[in-house]
Amino acid sequence: MVQINPKRISGNWTEGFALDFHSLSSEYIGDDEYGNPQFSTTRSEIGELLYRLKYQEDKSVIGDIITTASEFIKSTNWPVDIIIPVPPSRKGAVPSNRCRFWLRE
Repeated sequence: MVQINPKRISGNWTEGFALDFHSLSSEYIGDDEYGNPQFSTTRSEIGELLYRLKYQEDKSVIGDIITTASEFIKSTNWPVDIIIPVPPSRKGAVPSNRCRFWLRE
């Protein structure tokens, strides 16, 4: 399982958590040949998996993300029926069917 450091988040819900910070540090290292700023970024383990899924379309990480999230939820003994993932930020992107799952076992 991926190492996580759950963070409580507040909002219009009873209780919410993020599994960890996405980025731990980011350092500007200059511009590329097109003038775009480039960064050397250190990510948490779950942050790296999410980055690979979102920006590199690496669907091989989906299972690890799902396992990590479901193991965290199971460890809390909360009465959870469903998890709804955050929608993609890119217009027109469709979440994988593997991201829609029930926690009933």
